[in-house]
Amino acid sequence: MLKIIKHNLGIYFMLLACLDFTLMGACAKILSQEISSIEIMFFRNIIGVVFILWLLKHSKVHKDGGHFWLLAFRGIVGTLSLYMFFYNVSNITLGGAFAFQKTSPIFITLIAFVFFKENIGKKGWLGIFIAFLGMLLITQPWADQAYHSGFDLKNSIIGITSGFLAALALTSVRKLRQFYTTEQIAFSFIFLGTLMPLISMIGAEFLEPEKLHSLHLDFILAPFIMPSFKAWIIILIMGILGTIYQIHITKAYGIAKQAGIVAGVSYFDVIFSLIVGLILGDNLPSTMVFLGIIGIICGGLILVVKGKK
Repeated sequence: MLKIIKHNLGIYFMLLACLDFTLMGACAKILSQEISSIEIMFFRNIIGVVFILWLLKHSKVHKDGGHFWLLAFRGIVGTLSLYMFFYNVSNITLGGAFAFQKTSPIFITLIAFVFFKENIGKKGWLGIFIAFLGMLLITQPWADQAYHSGFDLKNSIIGITSGFLAALALTSVRKLRQFYTTEQIAFSFIFLGTLMPLISMIGAEFLEPEKLHSLHLDFILAPFIMPSFKAWIIILIMGILGTIYQIHITKAYGIAKQAGIVAGVSYFDVIFSLIVGLILGDNLPSTMVFLGIIGIICGGLILVVKGKK
C-alpha cells in the first residue's frame, strides 16, 4: 500500500495543486463583488513576489542570462493572459473561465507546428479538432446573444485569447530555460504581473467608469478601490493559496514518474471549479456548454499525453 502511494505521489500533489488553484479562483470570484479583476490580480501577484524572492535567495543554481527581451515578452503576454483570466472569473462561471484557460495546449501544439515544424500526427490533430468543437459549443457563435448561456461574444473572445497568450508565454519558456533558472523566469513574470496592474489602476483614474465600459477597456483598466476588512482577509487567503499552489505543482512535477500523466491530472481543476462555482451560485451549465467543457478537457488531454510520450 505504501509503495503504491509513493509511486503516485506526483498525482496526489497535482490533485492538491488543482484544488489550491480552484479555491484561489473562488476567492477571486468572491472578491469580484467588491473590487475589479485587475485589483484582484495585483494583490494575488504582489503576495507571490515575496514568495519568489524567498526562492531566489535560497536558489543554489545560477545562470548568466541572455535574451532579455524574450524574458520581458514572456512576462508581458503571461500577464495579459492573467488579465483576461481574472476578468472572466469575475464575469462568467468559474468552470467556464477555467475551461477557456485550458485551451492553451491547443495553441502550444499549433505554435510548435507553425514555428518549430514539429509533427502533430493524427492523434494531435484529433485532439485539436475535439477541443475546437468544445470551444464552439461553449461560445455558440451562431446563438442569439439575448438567449445565450452567459458566454457572450466579448467574454468568449477574451477567454480564447487568454488561452492563446498563455500558450505564447509557456512556449517562450522553452528557450528561456537555456539562459535563466525557473525562479528567475517566474520572478520576471510575477513582477510584471504586479507592475502592469498597478499601471492599469493609475491610468484608469484619468478616465470615467462609463467611458471605460463604452470602450470595452474595463478588462484592462480599472480604478483602485480600497478593500473592506472582509476583502483583506480573502486577499490574504488567496495569496496563501497561490503560494501553496506553487509548492504543490513544483512537487508534483519534481517527483512524477510520468510527467504526461501528471499534466493530464491538472485538468481536474476544471471539474473542481465547476463544483465550487455551483456552490458560489453559478448557474448549472447548459448541455451544450457542458459538452463543450468536456470537449476541451478531452482534446487537451490527448495533446498533453501525446506531447509527453
